[in-house]
Order: sequence, then structure tokens, then C-alpha cells
Amino acid sequence: MKFQIFKTEAETSYYPLHEHKHYELILYVKGNGFLKTAQSDIPFEPGVIVIVPPGVKHGSCSENEFCNICIEGDWDSYFGFDDIVVGTDNERFEGTRLIELIYENRESEGIYLDLLCQTLVHFVMQRLKKESNTSRAVWRIADEITAHALDNQVDIAKILKNSGYAADYIRICFKKETGKTPTEYLTAIRMKHACYLLDIYKQKLSLAEIGEKCGYLDYVYFSKKFKEYVGVSPRTYQNV
Repeated sequence: MKFQIFKTEAETSYYPLHEHKHYELILYVKGNGFLKTAQSDIPFEPGVIVIVPPGVKHGSCSENEFCNICIEGDWDSYFGFDDIVVGTDNERFEGTRLIELIYENRESEGIYLDLLCQTLVHFVMQRLKKESNTSRAVWRIADEITAHALDNQVDIAKILKNSGYAADYIRICFKKETGKTPTEYLTAIRMKHACYLLDIYKQKLSLAEIGEKCGYLDYVYFSKKFKEYVGVSPRTYQNV
């Protein structure tokens, strides 16, 4: 997963309306002002979290000193919003500490930064959906799938059963919350990791070894799922 991570610190500022190709997560860590959009002005203060969908014009405006940290990434597997969504950090400011840790490690490569960003997204989604018991259950399931995604023994049916809800019902809720079925969610994580391994190791690992490291003991099945998700075979991707 690729991220653009940056911090804005200014005494006073008005940023012209702009847009991004991917979702942008903004967490304000200091100051007060407004996030201006074409439709409305959204007030911000320390702890306010804003998720801006692709193509939505926005820009921060403040008459005083303020600071925010922004992360732009390919988070389609997590977010399905068409409009800006606003939430808040918890009373312990755990989200703020986490995004500051991400910023400090923004030059890191590989799975560490990826996992930090995934943790932040799950934290934010739980904050946005904290009023809903089923939403909390969905994101606990998402966390469980993420934690065991590379294990070839991961049992989605068991994870759903352990949620405390009927499997068919929580599967429907999962699809509504995330835009994917639990199996599709698992596949997306595995395929992104497969791309990461292919980018890093190229010819140093066989394609069968890549598949095994992504939870697939059957290379033919791994290759089929990879082509469905990425659009080309693992071998073609490896040789690019």
C-alpha cells in the first residue's frame, strides 16, 4: 500500500480548494479553524478527524496557528464514502499519538508503516461507528481477518461465528460497512501483500513461495486470485 504523509504547520493559512486521487485522512493536532469545501465549512479543533473522498475539493483555513497531519492512501477496501466524514479522537488522544508515530516513521518501507496505517484506519472507523454495536462487531472481525490474513489456516466462518451474531446477518453487515464480503476483504489484504513481496523480492523468491507467504498453499489458485484482483498474472507482474 502506498501513502503520502505530510504535516501542515502554519500561523495563519488559507489553502486553496484542491482534491486528491485517493482518500485523505486528516487529523488536526493543534489550533482552530475550518476545513472549507465547495458545499460547507467544517469546523476543526485538536482531535477532529476528517476523511475526504477522492475528487472532493477542500482546503484548511485558520486565522490562528494550527497543525494537522494528513495521510493519502489507496483505502478503497476500508472506506466507501462519497461525502466528507467527520469524527473525533478519544479522550486519551490515542489517534493523535498514533498518527504522530506514523509521521515520524513516514520514511519507513514495507509492512511496518502499512500496519501502522491500517491500525489508524481501524481506530478511526471504530470512532466513527462507536454508536453501533453491529459496526463495532464488523470492525472487530476486520481486525481479526487482518491479524491472520497471511495464515493459510485462517477460518472466516469461525471468525464470523465468534462475533456473537448469526453468520449470515453479520456477513451482510460486513458488506454494508466495508463494501466487501469477509472473503473479499481477506483477498484484498493478501493481494496487496503479494504485490509488496513481488516488488521487494522480484526473482529472489519463487511465485509459489510468494503465494505461501500470502496464505495460499495452492499456487494455481493463488495465481487465479491474483489475476482477478490485479489484472495480470503474478509472473507478468514479476517481470514488469
